[in-house]
Amino acid sequence: MLLRYSYSGLNSARLRHLAWALVLLLLNSLPALAQLEPAAQYTKLSVAQLLAWTPTGPTAVPANVSRVALAARQNSLSTQLNPNQSFSHKVNYIPDGMTGFAGYLNEQNRFNLYNFTHWQYIDVLTWFDGPVALPTRPWVEAAHRNGVKVIGSVFTSAADVNLLIQKDGSGEYTAAQKLVDVANYYGFDGWFFNQESSVPTATATELRNLLKRLQQLRPAGMEIHWYDAMLPSGSISYQNALNANNQLLLQDGSARVSDAMFTNYFWSGPNNINTSVTTAQNLGRSPFDVYMGADLWPGRNPQALFTQTAWIDNYFTGGNPAQPRLSLGLFATNLTYNGGLNSFNSSAADYAGFYRTEQRLFAGNDLDVTTEDASGWKGFGSYVPVRSVINSLPFDTYFSVGQGKLFANNGEQLTKGWTDMGKQSLLPSWQWNKSGAAPITVGYDFSRAYYGGNSVKLQGSLSGSNSATVKLFQTKLPLPSTTPANLDVTFKTAAAGPSHTQLLLYFTDDLANPAALDLGAVSDTLWNTRTLSLAGYAGREIALIGVQASAAAAVTDYRLNLGRLKLYTGAAVTTKPAVDFTASATVVVPNQTVTFSNASTNASSYFWTFEGGTPATSTAVFPTVQYAAPGTYSVKLRATNAAGRDSLTRTGYITVVAPGSSGGNTSLSFDGATKYVDAGPINLTGSALSMECWLKPNGFKATSPFISSVMGMEDGANTALVRLGDANQAANRLQFVMLVNGIARKVNSPTDLLAGTWYHVAATFDGSVMRLYLNGQLNASLNATGSFVANSNFFMGRNFDNSRVLNGALDEVRVWTRALTPAEILAGRCAVPSTAAGLEGYWTFNEGSGLVTVDQTGHGHQGALVNMTPTDWSTNVPSACVSMAVQPARATAELGVAAVVNPIHGNVAQVEIRGAQGQSTLVQLVNLLGAVVWQQQIRPATAAERLSVPVTQAAGLYVVRVSNATGTATVKLLKQ
Repeated sequence: MLLRYSYSGLNSARLRHLAWALVLLLLNSLPALAQLEPAAQYTKLSVAQLLAWTPTGPTAVPANVSRVALAARQNSLSTQLNPNQSFSHKVNYIPDGMTGFAGYLNEQNRFNLYNFTHWQYIDVLTWFDGPVALPTRPWVEAAHRNGVKVIGSVFTSAADVNLLIQKDGSGEYTAAQKLVDVANYYGFDGWFFNQESSVPTATATELRNLLKRLQQLRPAGMEIHWYDAMLPSGSISYQNALNANNQLLLQDGSARVSDAMFTNYFWSGPNNINTSVTTAQNLGRSPFDVYMGADLWPGRNPQALFTQTAWIDNYFTGGNPAQPRLSLGLFATNLTYNGGLNSFNSSAADYAGFYRTEQRLFAGNDLDVTTEDASGWKGFGSYVPVRSVINSLPFDTYFSVGQGKLFANNGEQLTKGWTDMGKQSLLPSWQWNKSGAAPITVGYDFSRAYYGGNSVKLQGSLSGSNSATVKLFQTKLPLPSTTPANLDVTFKTAAAGPSHTQLLLYFTDDLANPAALDLGAVSDTLWNTRTLSLAGYAGREIALIGVQASAAAAVTDYRLNLGRLKLYTGAAVTTKPAVDFTASATVVVPNQTVTFSNASTNASSYFWTFEGGTPATSTAVFPTVQYAAPGTYSVKLRATNAAGRDSLTRTGYITVVAPGSSGGNTSLSFDGATKYVDAGPINLTGSALSMECWLKPNGFKATSPFISSVMGMEDGANTALVRLGDANQAANRLQFVMLVNGIARKVNSPTDLLAGTWYHVAATFDGSVMRLYLNGQLNASLNATGSFVANSNFFMGRNFDNSRVLNGALDEVRVWTRALTPAEILAGRCAVPSTAAGLEGYWTFNEGSGLVTVDQTGHGHQGALVNMTPTDWSTNVPSACVSMAVQPARATAELGVAAVVNPIHGNVAQVEIRGAQGQSTLVQLVNLLGAVVWQQQIRPATAAERLSVPVTQAAGLYVVRVSNATGTATVKLLKQ
């Protein structure tokens, strides 16, 4: 079955007692559902939010509107690797849980997010999640460039269906029109219905009637797919085929109900396929409207990829790719990313493993799409022809896959991890179509790029008598008879001198004899661009574009990187630039360096303007800037080329905050629904860590999964977090969760926490034991030897989903790259030096205002307050730490106290008292319990008076409090 996404729907009994008008009034108050970044929060809706949706309403996301139309494809068999394949059948490609690893609108600062590069083999991508999952713009745009449709999903509970089938005052199904409106607004291509909760027969009939109405309302080209789970009776029974039991959900007499049926996976052999084909034909429908489901996830169903291989032959008569019987429905295709076949989802270092796994999916176990595997998995490329959208001029590609460990623009490179499918280029039609005797390998090179994060690399050796040919693109490009065409090739070689490379053009009228255009010699190893005239080929049609490596003499170290390919007529530059940029950080402290990443295209020069920055302007591709003063500043980039200019101003883009600017002692309150703090990516990966904070829960989750997040990260394999509750842990008990050596380990506290009470919580891992501390005392532990991966965004008050937001308050949050000792935990409960060894992030929450909490370590992990307001700052702090800061209402600008050396290692501390000259002043030493353990009355003779303070008590945290008639000031002392 498809059921992977879990949800908690509205209670159906309550709904029966609510007037429909009242429900509509409340819809917009429901919290946003989870996505990979906050900007995409309303690309995942509840059914209630769908019904209330309008293009100008609060849940509309203009930034998610696709700007790329669906490209037209041409189907040509003569240039396929196997000309006997067929274009009759289609492929629906369904990664499971797209919002979790692809739900973003903007460039992400991680290389190791899910990606896809084989669009040419598929027809539809289903954005599978729920309850109402809307595809995100970067993925829709990448798919549309390749002629692939993207459809959202409606994954509903029984209670959701009760809402979905509601009619308005005129008897219209509100949801039918809303589904059409939403898809039209965002520019995606339809819906996939997945109903795996049983409903009464009358409700099921209404749902079928809604689908019929949707058929009448949808525009041409929009597709509605139904998944084989619920029967017309409303019961759940997976048929694993299109048959008499479920056919009414595809076709009801003369009424078209759905455009396609996606069957379940519990089948093997030809019988279920035979039934599906016969049923479709009897209904007057094409068998290719049936996507026979295959669950590719390892070890789960009869189609488990790479271990089960014979199943795919059943889709074809006699296993012959020329005679498909129905279409392919491929589920859990994200196995290439998080199916255990590589470690890319947890470690960007294994990018080669990830791309090799996807190549294997389509090219077979031998990773060679040009030859069919003799046994085992042959790859989808053996059964499915490529579809090309390269049908007209101009044609331009940077070979960018849309992610990388560096970002390049016009050959200048900036080191950073990033992912953005919106920046993906049209990619080679085959990965990879290589022939010839020369030992040349071909693949993506993530160390060299002209634009984006990669290039295509050919590497190996040439004997002087052999060669290697790589066919890159299947095309259908007619060259005009009157206006000469040109081909620009941007490339770099391993050494100066001959390139030993020819570009090959195969023409439709003579596929056997390609034209070879020599790239010539180069004088350096930088990026070079050659303009090749195609005037001699006017009036002919290019069917294939390839490249050949050959040499008259032996070349032991051949390497060619392709960075751009552009085929055009007329002037080389006819389109003005398109400007885009991002910053390494948008919330910084004074004088923190910000690097700007320039993603503009087609530009020859740049001019930056940095309000409040140094420098104030720049013409660099990737400038670095510092800001001296707190404030909010705009950034403008203008890009120019021979055709014109484009500019982009990001207003209020950079926020500069001063550490500890308030001087107060405050905490942050979270609402249990939508409010949390995002500190951005923090790399804690290794064999030791610690997390600690003060926690005051105000309430506990009463519904599954009973989880309230406290702090940490939970992003696939990047898991290290502290939370309250779990499926088998009471909602008011702490839990420390990590993946140690890839295995989930959970330390469960046996202690019930009370609402309204402050607790100090610490979690440590030293490579062999996970420990959970409560109020400085060991509370629970678990033996777990190994290392872990934790390199993702660090959240406070939320992880994974808005339904897991903390209802309570946090203070003094810290994360370390080492395991703290029990003594350190006890001594540092209220404060530690910001320069302490191994302290990676430290948020005191003492700002008291604003939407940023500053990382006191200087590492730049500023915390953004998401959905929070000024009233979420609170002076309710742990009583043990109540005198840990200057009290703003009583302090003056003149009075101050500072530790000369901190921490202290003996029994005497040196402090300096300022602004008390000639005044009777009381100096006190206060312990964590608030008790005065030493005091002395003094009258300083100078403006900065030094005083020895005896600290004879045990190691720990103390406060020196200085007070006189003008106010009070304090300083923290750590005795070690």
